Amino acid sequence: MGMKIEKKLCVIVVFALLTVGCSTKTDKTEPLVRKVKVDKVEKASSTVQKQFSGLVKEAKAVNLSFRVAEQIKKLNVNQGSFIKQGALVGEIDTRDYELQLSVAQAEFEKVTTETKRVAELYKRNGVTDNDYEKTVAGEKMITAQLNRAKDQLNDTKLYAPFSGYIQTLNFESGEIVNIGMPVAELIDLNSLQVVVDIPASLFMLKDQFNKYTCCQHSDTASELPLELINYQAKANSSRLFRLFFQLDPDSKPTLAPGMEVLVNISYDLVSTNLLVVPLDAVFNRNGQSYVWVYNQTDSTVTKQAVELDNMHGNGKVMLKSGLTGNETIVVGGVNVLNDNEKIEIIKPVS
Repeated sequence: MGMKIEKKLCVIVVFALLTVGCSTKTDKTEPLVRKVKVDKVEKASSTVQKQFSGLVKEAKAVNLSFRVAEQIKKLNVNQGSFIKQGALVGEIDTRDYELQLSVAQAEFEKVTTETKRVAELYKRNGVTDNDYEKTVAGEKMITAQLNRAKDQLNDTKLYAPFSGYIQTLNFESGEIVNIGMPVAELIDLNSLQVVVDIPASLFMLKDQFNKYTCCQHSDTASELPLELINYQAKANSSRLFRLFFQLDPDSKPTLAPGMEVLVNISYDLVSTNLLVVPLDAVFNRNGQSYVWVYNQTDSTVTKQAVELDNMHGNGKVMLKSGLTGNETIVVGGVNVLNDNEKIEIIKPVS
C-alpha cells in the first residue's frame, strides 16, 4: 500500500514540473508581427470617371387613342406588330357620325340659302341690321357644326404618328371605346435613350462633364458613346438627379428597352493638386478619418489624420489634407493596428 502512494506522488511531481516548464516557455514567446500590404500615395489625375447603373428606354412612346367614342369596328395590328408611320391602326363604327354629318350638311345648305336671300334684301334695305347680323351669325355657327361633324367622322380612323412596334394592345374588335382611352401603346425602337440617376455631389459638377459611354454588364469592354440631351433640375424622392442620354443609332447598339447598362461619366477636376488613396487604407475613430503611415526606418506605423474629399473611382478616394504625397500607407487590415506597432510588408506577387 505504501509503495502505491509513493508512485502516485512521483507522478504528481513530474506533472507539476512539466506544467511549470510549459508555462515558462509560453512567457518567452515573441510578440506577433502583422503582415500587411502597403501602397504609395498618388496624385489625383485631372480626369475622373464615375460609373452608375442605367436603364435603356425607347426615345418615343405614345398611347394611341380615338378622339371619338363608339364600338371598335376593326383593329389592323397585334401586340408586337411593326407598323409604319401613317398606317391605319384601327377604326370604329361610323354610322352615327355619318348620320351626324348628313344632318349638319343639310342644315348648312338650308342656312346658307337663307343667308344669301337675307343678304340681297339687306343690300336693298329690305331687312334691318339686326336681322342681317343674326343670319350671318347663324351661318357661322352651322359652318362650325359642319366642320366638327367632318372631323369626328375622320376621327373614327386611328393612324400611327410614327413607325414603331405595338407594345401593348388594350382592346379588341367589337369592344366599346371611350374618348381618349388608350387602345394601344406604340414605341419607337430606332432611337434609344439611357436614363441614369446620380447623387447631388456629382450633379453639381455637370458643367465639367466631358465624356459619356455605356456598356452591358456582360460586356464591359465594348463601350457605346452617349450624348447628354437633358436632365431633371430637381432631385427625385430618392434625392437623386436624373440624366437623359441619347444612344447613337450609327453605333448599332445591341440593346433593347428595359435592359440595364453601366454608364460611365467622365469629368475634369478644377484642382489637380489633390491626392488619392485606396478606400481600404482609410479607417475612422471617434468621427475622424485616419490612415497608417509606414515608417521605413523601424518598420512601424503611425496614425495620421486626413480630410476626405469625393470618391475618385476604382475604389479610391481623394484627400483634401493630411498627407504630402510622399508617404507609403497601409492598405487593408487597418482597423486592427496600433500606433508604433511593428509590421512586415507583404511583397507583391510577381
